[in-house]
Amino acid sequence: MTLVSNNTTVGILYDIENAPFEMLNYTLGKARRFQPCRTIVISDWDARPEQKRWDKLLRRPGFTFRQISRTFLGKNSLDSALYDSAKLLYEEGVRRYFVITTDSDFVRIAEMLNSREKSYIIGVGTKQASETLRSAYDEFIVYPPEEKPKAAKAGKKAAKVQNQPEEKPEAEKKRGKRKKEQKDLQEVLNESKDRKEAKEPKNVKDAKEAKEAKDAKTAKDAKETKAAKAVKSGKNAKHAKADKTDLRVKPGNAQKAESLEQAEQSARTEAAEAVKKPQPAEMQPSEPQGKKARKKAAKEQPAVPQETAGLLTVRLPKTLRQSLEERMQHEEVTMDELITYLLMRGLSK
Repeated sequence: MTLVSNNTTVGILYDIENAPFEMLNYTLGKARRFQPCRTIVISDWDARPEQKRWDKLLRRPGFTFRQISRTFLGKNSLDSALYDSAKLLYEEGVRRYFVITTDSDFVRIAEMLNSREKSYIIGVGTKQASETLRSAYDEFIVYPPEEKPKAAKAGKKAAKVQNQPEEKPEAEKKRGKRKKEQKDLQEVLNESKDRKEAKEPKNVKDAKEAKEAKDAKTAKDAKETKAAKAVKSGKNAKHAKADKTDLRVKPGNAQKAESLEQAEQSARTEAAEAVKKPQPAEMQPSEPQGKKARKKAAKEQPAVPQETAGLLTVRLPKTLRQSLEERMQHEEVTMDELITYLLMRGLSK
């Protein structure tokens, strides 16, 4: 059952003690959309004689205002009077009602209106109304009505747009041009970013290949250096072996080395004996005279051959001399020491 627009009677039960005048006025506006129909508004109008607005309200066309009589005074007397009036309307065949209250005691009125035959009841009250009261009605309208957030926001926006002065066509044109420039700039930036991201993997690949090539080149250079050192070492060893063989094979070299060793030994023996044998005191000249005598004796003394002086002059081939010089640098010795060492090794074998 729904509240439709026909000649059916609609009853409005108004709790004048718990609902303000504005709630009644709001409910009458809601009930007007169901007209043409007979609308009976029931309440104890004499309970609020100080309200001058009742006089204007009671003269509103299209509504019938009925005064109820209380059977007793005190608490819940108005509830009991409204209950009796609703029962009379129900017995008269009225099946559509508005109940204006937030009092949960009116639940028994809703139960009575659905006792034998179902009625369609619309409750009107504040948001503090209990769930029991709300559940007793087929519909419940909250007063004051709550605005939907989206609708309120849209209304504010529309009002703001309406209050703003109209922009000049030239200013609007400049703003559109500025937006277009910003959009073009953003597109260029996005394109540059995409190009950079697409190019980045290639750069990483090139860097990896360059690193691998560099490592391969370094390994190759190290290998070549190691091979060159090995060849040079083998060449030096070969030259040293050849020199040793030459010195060992040639008999002249062995004789020269033997004579050199004998000369050195005799020179060391004579020097040791000269040191051990003291000279007489009268034969020892003074310091200046001794120096002159030694110089004169050195001039008059005949030249001693190189073999007896412990020196040996050898003419070496160019290739042999180069090999000895390389060996000398490698061993970090003088040429005399190297030749002496080689000769001694040859003699020992």
